[in-house]
Amino acid sequence: MKSRLILCLLILLAGLHACKRHEISVPEQLKDISGQWRITKAVRNGVDITTLADFTKFRIRFTEKQEYRIENPMPFVVNKNGHYSLDDPAYPLRISFLQSGTDAPVSTGFTYPVVNGKRNLVFSFSPGCTANTYLYTLERIAP
Repeated sequence: MKSRLILCLLILLAGLHACKRHEISVPEQLKDISGQWRITKAVRNGVDITTLADFTKFRIRFTEKQEYRIENPMPFVVNKNGHYSLDDPAYPLRISFLQSGTDAPVSTGFTYPVVNGKRNLVFSFSPGCTANTYLYTLERIAP
């Protein structure tokens, strides 16, 4: 009888221990935008202008050292090479560009969606004239 009581207590303790809540922390991956990107869609003031200009040659390369290099510039947030930084490496909502030869960073909002299994960057900006707002979707073409 005493052994059954001990066995029941052990089962009860094992059951209570099994019900303990274990917190599993999965850290968010840092967003890596390094690589070469090209424009796949351009919208100005709500109108798709992708086919109205040759956006195919524009390239921007982000490096892991937080530098960027623009090839074949188009209207963009910046037009010179320089450095960039993200407001939050895990959940970035804004990117700041610091063009070479300037002291004032230019910041803009962006999103980082996955479309058809590929990471995209979507920039919303107004280069100079606030009456014109551009929305560029960029696709990574090389790491």
